[in-house]
Amino acid sequence: MAHTKAIFLISSLLLFQAVTLKSQVLQTDLISSDTIWSSDTVKIYNDIVIENQATLQIDPGVYVEFQGNYSLTVYGCIKAIGSQDSTIIFTISDTTSFGDTTTLLGGWGSIKLLDNSTDTSVFSHCNFSYGKAIDPGALINDNLNEENMGGALFVKNYASLVCNNSTFYHNRASWSGGALWVKNCSLVILRNNTFKSNAVYYYGGGAILEACSSALISGNTFVLNRAVIFIQADWGWIIHGSGGGLRLNINCDALVVNNKFFNNHSVNGTLYETTANCKIYNNIVANNMGGGMMNGHGNGISKYVNNVVVNNMGYSHNVCGIYCNLFITMKNNIVWGNDVVSSWQIDPIQIYSGGGTNSNCSYSCIQDAFPGEGNITDYPQFVNPTEGAGLDYDGLAADWSLLDSSPCVNTGTPDTTGLNLPATDLLGNPRIYGIRVDMGAIENQMVVGLPQNPLVNARLQVSPNPFGQSFKVVAPGRDKISSISLFNQNGQQIATETRIPFEQMLVFDLAHQSPGLYLLVTRFADGSTETTKLVKY
Repeated sequence: MAHTKAIFLISSLLLFQAVTLKSQVLQTDLISSDTIWSSDTVKIYNDIVIENQATLQIDPGVYVEFQGNYSLTVYGCIKAIGSQDSTIIFTISDTTSFGDTTTLLGGWGSIKLLDNSTDTSVFSHCNFSYGKAIDPGALINDNLNEENMGGALFVKNYASLVCNNSTFYHNRASWSGGALWVKNCSLVILRNNTFKSNAVYYYGGGAILEACSSALISGNTFVLNRAVIFIQADWGWIIHGSGGGLRLNINCDALVVNNKFFNNHSVNGTLYETTANCKIYNNIVANNMGGGMMNGHGNGISKYVNNVVVNNMGYSHNVCGIYCNLFITMKNNIVWGNDVVSSWQIDPIQIYSGGGTNSNCSYSCIQDAFPGEGNITDYPQFVNPTEGAGLDYDGLAADWSLLDSSPCVNTGTPDTTGLNLPATDLLGNPRIYGIRVDMGAIENQMVVGLPQNPLVNARLQVSPNPFGQSFKVVAPGRDKISSISLFNQNGQQIATETRIPFEQMLVFDLAHQSPGLYLLVTRFADGSTETTKLVKY
């Protein structure tokens, strides 16, 4: 009997030791060399600094639990790369008082990437929740107080940030960047993330970017975020806030493609950009409060192409659909059903163009008659849209695909030259199906009477062929490309490209080349090649 008890005691001790090894209590305040966090749970009891040239690697499945409003400040590099089945989680142990902006309680103090001109920090398959960037007692409208910026991630003067397949849920900041605040970066890639229920009082309920040399914002979902504050004055209420989902500030000429914006709340635009030259393609902005898209740059030349801006509600009759200046290029958009709060008793304006007429708006479906070539006012015929405008209807649950009978099918611009259309639509299908591009973010793939699109399974799309002056090459993005080379009929290489742009499209200009046969050779990273014959007439 004594022998049995001894075995039980030894087994219990071994089990206890195995369990405790899965949890790590971190009380250091400085990481000066390469470090790996691999425990099931890492508990943080103080602010931590990662020095320059040191890298922190966080393994899949690690649960990072802050025990108070502590920050992880990174002057070096962080690689937090989880997987679909093994997410890395950043959160706090006690969320009590999270919503109270007079105290630091209830939230952790964000990850701060600072002052590094060479490194790339990567977050993949991560979950950020209950980050809290506030300065209790300070003015919440102080735009120089960085303690009030970036609930989960704060990035400043940092080389590159890559964030993929991650979730930002229930983070907040007082001034700007409910989940993410970025300024002065060479490269920012945000791909396939979800920004949900994050909040600020002023700018960028989900995220805000400024002064980023290159930025790709692709495949993300912004839902239920807030950038709004109500201030009572002697004469009534003053309402502030812009970019309920996303705000792009000056010197951040981003490619914003294939994103969804649903049920966010702000005053001046769910997607607000004040840049010189953004490309905003294939996005759906529906059932938000505070308007759809807003451009705040008086001389910007951004392009708004193939977007769906529908059933948004505005506090003002001219900020409910799209608000832009006279120089924005708008093509193939659907702008419909946007409304204004009833107390204004003024008819909503679907597209407000700086008080004048935007001659660059064409081939779009707009509820109100709007001058421009190819514009129509017919009902767009979505498969299953929401029944009304504003936050009372769930835009995410709707189906914004086009019925086969929709007047928006095959009625987009017949000439896509210079638009640099992305290879795929919002659902990942070929962007052009049938005789020409559709209006809206989702290309109809089943139009009656048309054959199945031969490009559905193509690795590369080359058009037109034959060509006159130039042709374009579109890569769907499924296969990584090493190089694309062009040869003339004498076997001479006349062009080669080894860096494929974000939009996965290249244009080859052969205006000064002779008519005849040309050969395009594409080499993929897996070692395979694809050869395409082209004819110049």
